[in-house]
Amino acid sequence: MTDVLLTDVLTFKLNDEGKLLAEFEALEDKPPLDKAAIEEALAKQGFSHLYLHENSLSRLVTQYSESNENFVLEIGERRDGRCIIDIDADRMIARLTLEPPCGGHPVNLAQVEQALQEKGVVYGVMIPVIEAALKERDVKDRIIAKGQPPEPGVDAQFQSLLPEMRERKPLEDEHGNVDYRELGGMIVVKQGSPLMRRTPPTAGKNGQDVTGQVLSPKAGKDVQFSSRLQGAQIDPGDNNLLLASITGQPKLAPNGVTVDPTISVKVVDISTGNVSFDGAIIIKGDVKEGMKVHASGDVFVGGTVEAAEIEAGGDIVIKGGVIGHSEHTADPKEAPIFNARVVSKGSISTRYAENVYMEAGVDINIEEYSMHNHLVSLNQIVVGKPGGKKGRIIGGFTCATALVWAAKIGSNAGFITKIRVGFNPLLHARLDKLKRMIEANEKELEDIKKVFTFISAHPEKNKNDLLDKAINTKEKLENDNAQLHADLADLHTEMTLAEQVQVIVDDTVYSGVEIQIGNHFWRNNLDRGKGAFQLVESEIIYGSIGG
Repeated sequence: MTDVLLTDVLTFKLNDEGKLLAEFEALEDKPPLDKAAIEEALAKQGFSHLYLHENSLSRLVTQYSESNENFVLEIGERRDGRCIIDIDADRMIARLTLEPPCGGHPVNLAQVEQALQEKGVVYGVMIPVIEAALKERDVKDRIIAKGQPPEPGVDAQFQSLLPEMRERKPLEDEHGNVDYRELGGMIVVKQGSPLMRRTPPTAGKNGQDVTGQVLSPKAGKDVQFSSRLQGAQIDPGDNNLLLASITGQPKLAPNGVTVDPTISVKVVDISTGNVSFDGAIIIKGDVKEGMKVHASGDVFVGGTVEAAEIEAGGDIVIKGGVIGHSEHTADPKEAPIFNARVVSKGSISTRYAENVYMEAGVDINIEEYSMHNHLVSLNQIVVGKPGGKKGRIIGGFTCATALVWAAKIGSNAGFITKIRVGFNPLLHARLDKLKRMIEANEKELEDIKKVFTFISAHPEKNKNDLLDKAINTKEKLENDNAQLHADLADLHTEMTLAEQVQVIVDDTVYSGVEIQIGNHFWRNNLDRGKGAFQLVESEIIYGSIGG
């Protein structure tokens, strides 16, 4: 008996509708059949490139094995390539998925364009990307169209028109060396001088998603010159230009420039009496014992300061030095009482200081020595100059938030010298004050809201424009509240930045010096050379200066 071949009982053909059919002719004897045999037969007959239905080969094997009668089973078909367009939820991206053809025609550009049109994609279509994808035939989630995001407007900008105007701080030369003594000079503007130019906000630029929908931008914030700029006014002919209304010293302020008037005196003594001025004060000579100088701006002293008091809202520069007297209280833990006081909300710079209480909102810079002083700085204290022979802290208490730097600290004479960094009572005092101001402001806002509620319930009581006045008061309180919260955030940032602190000694630190970093204490028990005290894993260490 002749062996029966698979092709004798099972054949494949493609009908006019493009369907792939398996035809079985029952014989008494038939060879075994499995998927591999089917795939081989399809390949020999040129049908392997067609699409096969899911599980069709398994069904064919089962029906072939169980049937003794002729049957025809559809197992696949000729399929053209397909394209699928998906649009992201924000409608800014359209993606193309291409399914390759199975015996049929590949997707062409016209079909993709038709699919895009049906999906409503009309903007940002990238034809070269589509053409490249069509050559690949089989791609998934290929980005073929992108929308244009709207461009937000630019907030109103403020530009200083005084090139020499800068923040007063230690200056850096062209070689990167910092002179901790030089804070920059005071400048003066004349009445009518231009101070600042305001650039109005821009509206921004429209965007468009892939469906052609126009996307409106966020307009820039319109910020006007501050309404509280002492010594300055808006140019009547140009509301974007700020002018000096008086002759004096300009200072940058939020959204503007203030101008402090300046006065000049030869000396401050019994002949002049105490000097108090809402602005800057220039003293060409000395400030004599017992005198008081108060200024809302900077104070410049060309000579020396004896046992006197100087307070300034800006910086204090003393070309000579400060010498006072101190008396110790009965309690050794309490600070001495000083008759020389120098207090600044900015920085303090002097040649030397002895028996002085000195407090600065920014830096304290002493050129030669600090002896038996009580120094407190919100930022850093520098005594001397790197590489110089002078710069010594002897006795007293020196406290700074970020850094204490000196050539030498302590002495062989046995004076107790206390250095503290990483904590500053001025910061905490400012923090408490801001919190109290915010609390008071928010209480006023609640009171204003009660006025609104009352007028809503009793409109007949709205006399003498009470409601309008309440609205204006509410707007002012809300603006003030926003500024207070911004100041509070800035203060928290300052306190965070104060965590990385050091005490740097450029030459010698003597035995007996007490170092405190935050809440950690170190008493130096031997003379040491150049180095730095810093906190490492909650322990004070003394090592070489980095860099």
